[in-house]
Amino acid sequence: MPDEKKWTQKQTRWLMTLQHGFPHKPTALAWDPSLRLICVGTATGAVKVIGRPGVEFYGQHQNSIPVTKVIFLPNQGRVVTLCDDNSLHLWEVNRSSLVEVKSQALEGKLKKISTMCLETAGKHLLLGTEGGNIYLLDLSTFTMTPDIIYQDVVMQNVPQDYKLNPGAVESIFEQPEHPNNILVGYNRGLIVLWNRVDNTAVKTFISNQQLESLCWKEDGKFFLSSHNDGSYMEWDIDQTDKPCGDPITTYGPYSCRAIPKILARDLNGEPLIVFSGGLPRANYSDKYSVSVIHGEKHVAFDFTSKVIDFILIDSKTQDDEPEDNIEDENEEAATNGDYGKGEPEALLVLAEEELVVLDLKDENWKMMSLPYLVSIHASAITCSQYISGIPEELWEHIKDAGKVQTSHLYSGRPWPVDGGKLLCSKGAQPKRELLLTGHEDGTVRFWDAGGVTLTPIYKFGTAQFFSGDDLEEVHPDPEDMEEEWPPFRKTGVFDPYSDDPRLAVKRVTLCPLSGTLVVAGTAGQVVIAKFDTEVLDGPLKVVSMNIVNDRDSFVWKGHSQLTPKQGDLHQARGFQANSILQLHPPAAVTCCVLQADWGLVAAGTAHGLALLDYLKNKPVIVKCTLNPNDLTGAGDTPISRRKSFKKSLRESFRRLRKGRSQRRNANKEESKQQPATSPTGRKPAGTEEPFNPLDPKPVERQIEARPVEDAMGSFVRCLYFARTFLVSVQNTNPTLWAGTNNGTVYAFTIMVPSTSKRETDDVTCHLAKEIQLKHRAPVIAIAVLDGSNKPLPEPLEVEKGVAPLPDTTQQHRVIIASEEQFKIFTLPSLKPFCKYKLTAHEGARVRRMAFANFSCILDTATHSEVDLLCLTNMGDCLVLSIPDLKRQLNAAAIKREDINGISSLVFTKDAQALYLHSSSELQRISLSATSITMARCYLSLPVGAREDTVSETGSDNEREVAENPTDAPLVNGTAESKEGSVADKSEDVRSNGEENLHNVTVSSSVGDITIDSVKDHLGSGEDINRRISGLCVTKNVTTIISSNQEGVTSSNTTTTITATAQDDGEYLLC
Repeated sequence: MPDEKKWTQKQTRWLMTLQHGFPHKPTALAWDPSLRLICVGTATGAVKVIGRPGVEFYGQHQNSIPVTKVIFLPNQGRVVTLCDDNSLHLWEVNRSSLVEVKSQALEGKLKKISTMCLETAGKHLLLGTEGGNIYLLDLSTFTMTPDIIYQDVVMQNVPQDYKLNPGAVESIFEQPEHPNNILVGYNRGLIVLWNRVDNTAVKTFISNQQLESLCWKEDGKFFLSSHNDGSYMEWDIDQTDKPCGDPITTYGPYSCRAIPKILARDLNGEPLIVFSGGLPRANYSDKYSVSVIHGEKHVAFDFTSKVIDFILIDSKTQDDEPEDNIEDENEEAATNGDYGKGEPEALLVLAEEELVVLDLKDENWKMMSLPYLVSIHASAITCSQYISGIPEELWEHIKDAGKVQTSHLYSGRPWPVDGGKLLCSKGAQPKRELLLTGHEDGTVRFWDAGGVTLTPIYKFGTAQFFSGDDLEEVHPDPEDMEEEWPPFRKTGVFDPYSDDPRLAVKRVTLCPLSGTLVVAGTAGQVVIAKFDTEVLDGPLKVVSMNIVNDRDSFVWKGHSQLTPKQGDLHQARGFQANSILQLHPPAAVTCCVLQADWGLVAAGTAHGLALLDYLKNKPVIVKCTLNPNDLTGAGDTPISRRKSFKKSLRESFRRLRKGRSQRRNANKEESKQQPATSPTGRKPAGTEEPFNPLDPKPVERQIEARPVEDAMGSFVRCLYFARTFLVSVQNTNPTLWAGTNNGTVYAFTIMVPSTSKRETDDVTCHLAKEIQLKHRAPVIAIAVLDGSNKPLPEPLEVEKGVAPLPDTTQQHRVIIASEEQFKIFTLPSLKPFCKYKLTAHEGARVRRMAFANFSCILDTATHSEVDLLCLTNMGDCLVLSIPDLKRQLNAAAIKREDINGISSLVFTKDAQALYLHSSSELQRISLSATSITMARCYLSLPVGAREDTVSETGSDNEREVAENPTDAPLVNGTAESKEGSVADKSEDVRSNGEENLHNVTVSSSVGDITIDSVKDHLGSGEDINRRISGLCVTKNVTTIISSNQEGVTSSNTTTTITATAQDDGEYLLC
């Protein structure tokens, strides 16, 4: 065994790596046509820049303020964001990070920015305000210039008969081919073509409707204006009196909603018009749409959530090399070449809950399959499971079955957002890992989770196996659809509505080696499915098991069970249901476990557990865990029907007062026994560790036993199959372990017939042992360790050669994880071996337990071991060694108030984890220093892309941010702490593409060290003042300016700040 401390530092490290899914509450969208990147800003202040699959850069504003607008500086890898507090921020991609380098704020209500426009030259940003003035932001210095286009000056050139105050600036656009002319649209209908050189109005256009947006046609001689009455107009810059024809109200003549944005382009020689909104107010005020009109073709794409923004993506104008040849120079030329003359090939729509890309080259304008930013919450996620080591054959079969499911929905064209480049890992094999998510609508979705992107590959629905009025599919009449006006087409996958709440998936488990899937639901239904490449036609086999059959007086007061379909059922290739287990009472399944080698499935509810032989569809055993006094059927309710809420509160307060008084008495006794001169926490002489008076004294909290009559105690919290020593030390037996909410552990022995007699003989099961934990804390997980202290392999892993035979030459041990502690017992005697008291020592409770492999190279030798992973209710992730349960790492991974995140976390076998960062987004973290999944990407910028601003930005301290990874990072849009990590926190600066902290925005704190902060740290008093009277604090900032052939730019500056304390208490800055 290598040196433990050295091993721990090299092996364990907590790191937030990637975010999967759809951004939470998106508010802004931008497109860089030169680098072919998209940028999304959110209501929480997050910024994401995304290119081809695998190219992702994250940023987070210091304050979680909504981002209202984002705009790219083309070809520079830079983004300007406008936040809700009227502040502007400049971001740039440095190495593999999105870093904020400058910020600027405008104060005053009249200076509230309402629109932004970037000059073609890229030197200034035009800012339209609510007050009607237009300001210029110099992008090289990121400061406001004195040049201001005042509304009063503009009004001097307006016809005398226009007496209205034009209001806020709604739109600013440069005239194509005439960059000195800008088209300015004001809120109350005034539109002015303004010459910035002469400061005069070239043309003036007046509309009698409130203006929403403007857009130029490609020739630069005509433009469109959209209005709040659902109409749009076309204007000729040579005719200022009136528009070219009458206003066009597409969905009139009755009152329509506003058109907040309109775009006009040419596609295949015909005009293409795209606009959002504009629907009749009376009938469709609750619909969200984007309408596309091209010649005779007209579709109103109907979304289930609010449309935030949309953009048209042009096709490339030069032939590209294949994507996998990422180092080819031709690709760089194509990416950074002429991008303005291609025709639109795709329409990208950002809605509040999903991203939709429509293929305009497709005859039917089909959707394009998303490689990322997929709405994982299309139906709310209710459970998840992470599966590693999927066999290649099953992987390909699942992908093929998934393609068949979606072939009619998606276009086959390649993904149009293809900017950025990947750093390829030569020889690296793709990981075959699946994330399974169970949803509210009864579906289980399979996601490719082995790489940077989380991609959907297959969907299994359970609603097809049940009948009911709400579950029948309604197919609309094609004739009615043809006559419908507006011509709606349902678009997107986000569907938050569930046909029946009983369908919600509570537990899902997959055995990848046998291709068996088990899906357990809210109404006691357990669907067992097997993967098959052939179509199946036949009836469903349904087995019912009554868990409370020995409790005659039990009355179920909950929902009824679902009704399985009768007769033959057609099932396409993929996972096909072989049988359905229906539990009674039909309560939600709380845990479920599959043993494919034995052909058994066990499921637990609030009332007990059931064991099914699914190969023969025959019940094996049921065990009711209800308290004999609790026969009300109230197992699913948080508070028993027998006990009033007032009585529960009274008992809680009594326990609280009792605990406080006992602790107070204990403290008094300790103070009496301890001498007054004895320092707190001093260890007796002869101990190995030196005494440190600053070390806190370990405090063990008093844990009270839970009440016996707890109505929630019958909940089965965990189930576990194992072949181990339960009866004798000579032979191992198949066993089933069950843990309940009141701290009871049941151990069953199972007799599984041999292979030759499996079809004729029955599986039998008997209760062998029962363990009652002292404090009746809920049992969270159970696992058995073999003789070499490694967890037993999964079913079929030994038979398939995936894992070695477990060690049976030495005694096995069982780990029982309750909410309060981990305790290891020796089998079969159940003699306590060791324990780790989490609640008593740290005040936290166990929420999840798993095992993971850790490995590293020490002195040219590879060392590996299996450790125990634990998630607490405080959001901390612990790594404990086994079997001695020594803590290796304690990372504050999730905010303690994020209950959904903590309850949704799943661990992987390589010490990573995923949890719901929001309802629509998964955060991936790593607890291992060697197994990290993260984006390895960069931007290849044209030579000189940032030269105009290097001299200005190079001298700013903000550039230090990108070069100094030793400060506390803001990773992936969330400020996190690494406190508690045993691993070394200091990292060397690594070259681009190495596995460093991914996408780190660092907030430098060096400049915050002052004499006052030193005083606060050391203490106070005259002695301290004398000690630091000559103290000198120096801050050195070093940055390097360079530009290589690939355009990757950085800067270097040396700044020295020295603070010296004087005797009179003043400080001098040198």
